[in-house]
Amino acid sequence: MDSLHFLVGREEELRDLIQSSQHRDSVRAACRGVDVSLYHPEDGERPAEGPLAVCVGCRGRLECLALALRAEDPEARHGWYGGFGPAERDRIAAMLLLAKSATPLPDRARTAIRLGKGGWRINDIAQVLGCSRRTVQRYLRSVR
Repeated sequence: MDSLHFLVGREEELRDLIQSSQHRDSVRAACRGVDVSLYHPEDGERPAEGPLAVCVGCRGRLECLALALRAEDPEARHGWYGGFGPAERDRIAAMLLLAKSATPLPDRARTAIRLGKGGWRINDIAQVLGCSRRTVQRYLRSVR
């Protein structure tokens, strides 16, 4: 993957897409019609190179990335958008100086935090909440 090099010189365009109230159609997406679970594996691990290689040449790549940065909870990023994983989107958000969401934690995050403070193991919390270990880890990091 070409990582963040894709964004060089396009930061302002990405900022505009994030702030836009217009939602773009996914007609341009190279992954249109592909099983979305390939980009959102349950274990949170990086998908195979095949699906991510599709992102490199996609004409809608920047819009896809903007959608994720606009819509997702920064404390619970998951999946790959525009070929960028959660950690890369964290770096991109920091680079663009995007404000952290002021929205309250979701109920699942509060439950994970409460159970974590109660001594529960991450695997057990994930099983109770029906989510991945990675999601639980993100919830628990949100209070550090």
